[in-house]
Amino acid sequence: MSTDEIRKKLGQIASAPTPQNTPASLTGSYLKNNIPTIPTTISEDNEELHRKLLSNPALLSMIQGKLDTLVGKDSGYINKLPLIVKKRVYGLKSLQQRQFTLESEFQEELIELEKKYHDKYAPLFEKRKKIVIGDLEPSNEEIEEGKLLMDDDEDEDDEEQEDNEEEDNEEEENSTEIKGIPSFWLTALENLTPIANTITERDVEILDNLINIKLEYLNTPGFKLIFEFNEIVNKKFFKNKNLTKIYYYQKELGYSGDFIYDHAEGCSIDWLNNESNVTINIEKRKQRNKHTKQVRTIEKITPVESFFNFFTPPVAPKKDIEDDDEEDDEEEEKDKKDTKKNDTDEPSTPVSKSNKTTDDDENLNLVKKN
Repeated sequence: MSTDEIRKKLGQIASAPTPQNTPASLTGSYLKNNIPTIPTTISEDNEELHRKLLSNPALLSMIQGKLDTLVGKDSGYINKLPLIVKKRVYGLKSLQQRQFTLESEFQEELIELEKKYHDKYAPLFEKRKKIVIGDLEPSNEEIEEGKLLMDDDEDEDDEEQEDNEEEDNEEEENSTEIKGIPSFWLTALENLTPIANTITERDVEILDNLINIKLEYLNTPGFKLIFEFNEIVNKKFFKNKNLTKIYYYQKELGYSGDFIYDHAEGCSIDWLNNESNVTINIEKRKQRNKHTKQVRTIEKITPVESFFNFFTPPVAPKKDIEDDDEEDDEEEEKDKKDTKKNDTDEPSTPVSKSNKTTDDDENLNLVKKN
């Protein structure tokens, strides 16, 4: 049985078998039948928008100024209510605050509960890894239980089951050399729509050698995703044995008691060379020197879409105000020295000191504005 056929059989996976990976409830209540998932508020597009805003101080200042006029602005509705109704509204506000306090306690206890059960899941995840890479075979009991569960899900009739059993027996005789479950994690990722859209043909060969994805909770609010690769990747693509991405929540809980996503940190991928780097495209062209007639090869490197850009989330540039002030001070000091020198020197042709000083002041103002 070929690898492609195995991947095709596994293609019906509804979602990747990843562990619970977030302590936040985005619906305002965790008492619903929802499996914890990474919050939809975790969006690197938002970080990209934040970066663009920071790179345009004028626009950011205008938006901030407008928001400042709206924050805390009283609509006047409460003041127009009768006194007796107003007191009842105040009472509701007090009750709401108590609810938020309890919600905060709930979220803090919830993350501790998730950590507790994550430790209980660990042996199962470790056994899954060994089965996937071929270091361990499932027991007969596990095979039978899993088969019954899949049969119930597929709701097949008896005739189809018998035909499939005969085909499985024939395939088992011809596939004894296959180790583990080929392309397990690649198949899982390809069945997650948001992630599948980022996987390119060049990414497939690397992800085909992904042997495990695991999660670790941080001591502070947040978690780390760890992608483990086999030695084939280290020989052909990059030196890293593992690639990681860390998600941080804000230390303070949100207004409704939820954990709020703050930012993500990826890792540096140590590619063996530019040819093995799937996040760039290399365009080579020859150039002849007009004088020496020598020919040289020039490489033009262009970033391209890739799943592995996931490990390099956008980072908002930090503007160092102190450095800018120091540069302004240096420019001002330099202009003053130039002005003093021009005042003491006797030029060959008469020059008005007042005009010269005015020109320097204009230059200084331009430097400050720029």
